[in-house]
Amino acid sequence: MNYLLSQIFLCLLAAFILGAIIGWLWRNLSCKRHRGEILLLKQQLRDCQNKKPEVKTIIKEVAVSSQIAEVPHNTRETSVEEVKNEAGIPAFLSEPHNGKADDLKRIKGIGKVLEGILFERGVFHFEQIASWSDENAKWMDTFMKFPGRIEREKWVEQAALLAKGLETDFSKKVDKNKIYD
Repeated sequence: MNYLLSQIFLCLLAAFILGAIIGWLWRNLSCKRHRGEILLLKQQLRDCQNKKPEVKTIIKEVAVSSQIAEVPHNTRETSVEEVKNEAGIPAFLSEPHNGKADDLKRIKGIGKVLEGILFERGVFHFEQIASWSDENAKWMDTFMKFPGRIEREKWVEQAALLAKGLETDFSKKVDKNKIYD
């Protein structure tokens, strides 16, 4: 009986060690794969800055997880479309226009946590979300670590309606029931 228990213990120990080694190798290989993408994004961001100096984009932060172009808040006449860059990164603002952000929780799928994440990144208005291309939405999905959520919950369509001053069924519920208060 002791022999059988010792054999089981050794097999479990060997499986644990083998799993740890395979996990370590897998992690290192996947990091190397993404380094090339990060370098490409950095180069595209530099190229974009060199091509469009009149937009006066400012680098807010360059990190492994994100690269963000900031739009100066005092240039209200510059449209969101003009500031988009070629890397698929949507346009961000340093602060809301007129110092007041839209209530992004009126979009179905955006709660307090996601609204906070969007505000931290410089997304304050429905018109910003409404102007996102498919590429911008995919970038934000990846950034927020919710793949497919923006498309699935139709954030862009809802934001377009809300930016025009119209209502959606969900925004009416939020206004009426004060869901997030």
